Amino acid sequence: MVNWKQLNEQRIAGKNEIAFARKVIDWIVEDRLPAEEFSLRGLWEACGYPELRVQQPLSNTGYLLEGSKVSEALDSSAFPKITGALINKMVQEAYDLEYGIGFSLVQKFPSSLREETIVGFADDDALREVPEGMEYQEGSITEKYHKIKNRKWGRIISLTEEMVKFDQTGQMITRARRVGEKAKSKQEEIIMNAVLELVSTGEYAAWRPKGVATALYSATSADPYSTSTQDNIITDTLTDETDLDSAMVNFSAFTDELGDPININPTTLLTGISLMGVSAKILASGQAVILTIPAGTKNIYSGAIAPLHSAFVDQKLGPKYWLFGDFKKQFVYTEVFPLQTFQHKAGNEQEFERDVIFRFKARFMGGCGAVTNRYVIRSTGS
Repeated sequence: MVNWKQLNEQRIAGKNEIAFARKVIDWIVEDRLPAEEFSLRGLWEACGYPELRVQQPLSNTGYLLEGSKVSEALDSSAFPKITGALINKMVQEAYDLEYGIGFSLVQKFPSSLREETIVGFADDDALREVPEGMEYQEGSITEKYHKIKNRKWGRIISLTEEMVKFDQTGQMITRARRVGEKAKSKQEEIIMNAVLELVSTGEYAAWRPKGVATALYSATSADPYSTSTQDNIITDTLTDETDLDSAMVNFSAFTDELGDPININPTTLLTGISLMGVSAKILASGQAVILTIPAGTKNIYSGAIAPLHSAFVDQKLGPKYWLFGDFKKQFVYTEVFPLQTFQHKAGNEQEFERDVIFRFKARFMGGCGAVTNRYVIRSTGS
């Protein structure tokens, strides 16, 4: 357990507030001071009881009480630095520990715009016959693009005078962890909205070629940069590897913008929690699991496809739905900035109105969308 009184004595003996703060922050970062052993009141005592109030107490005559002063000591002490380090660690740690598969399904691109434009090219690269003595032909390049809208999300965590004096450390830590967990959940929701096509209209639609919301999964999914259509939706119930074979049959008919065949190598099978067992049976078995094939027949999908599951599939589409393909070739997450934690300096109005001594802000900004319709097939399961 931390001896806060001894820490205070060391701080006084060292006569160096910055070195004291750095020492305790290192303990927090290196997990030598676990959150369960941290005490807001203990830290306050170790910092020499810096004044928590920023307002000036007045006497009945309206004059400042003798000996009172504006509290700048708190802001200049080690207390806010150490508290900020703990809040940041709790938010980031909870974010990292929260379950999520979203970033396993997307490519992450840096962005600096509210609405990102993902640019590509439809190349006329097919080789042409060159008769003797004739010039080589140069292919034309037609620009193509897809739009993805970024949004900023965030939350405020307030530390009050009562939380310090009554040592409500557990409440502050729980609140900080919840913010980190919710940040991860929100990013998961943003990605799943695109991957599952839960939003198909408006500026946050899953697929916006040329900036126009377009249906992503359809029997006649149309890319505006080509004349062909792709059948990227099926109805097979996921039972065994023959259902993956059905998806492969559809993939075999897909063409690029020029109408040429393309090779698609699926990497992931995405299901809801309801189909976790079926997915594991198909992908973890070294032998075929269908009854009509003799025992010992090799399962070609075993070890080659990653099984992923999400409750978003069960709750937003249905328990029988599943998706199969190379998701990272189809979906992009544009990141303006990752999860960040900031500490507000002393002097905000909440200090006077609600006895808030510090405020912390957690935020991130990004968006997700498809950049093609050719690499993932969705099945309704019936």
